[in-house]
Amino acid sequence: MRLQSAQLEWNDRVTTEAQKRGFTAFTPQRENQRGHDPSLILVRGPRMLLLWLRTGRRKPLPAVDAYREAGLDAHGFWPADWPQIVSLLLRAPDPVITALASRQGVQDRPDGDDAA
Repeated sequence: MRLQSAQLEWNDRVTTEAQKRGFTAFTPQRENQRGHDPSLILVRGPRMLLLWLRTGRRKPLPAVDAYREAGLDAHGFWPADWPQIVSLLLRAPDPVITALASRQGVQDRPDGDDAA
């Protein structure tokens, strides 16, 4: 599907705002986008956002739901959603909780493999 000028401008507006906020933007090939692929992937530190940017009528975006169910930060936006986009870009990432201390304790214990 070939993107129209309004769609290209919308993608560029979101990309520019994200870059101002410190995100690195990855854009799939614009000439042959598939509807189930994100329009834009934004990365800043450990945070990755998958965005489906649409113009025209609002329609359900099943791909967004599928990616969310997989635990990824996925969103579908239309131009009227501009305040939500800015809010999303300003929000700090959720803290990454790791159980490094408990993993270290497990690694330090004898596993019994070398018991005679």
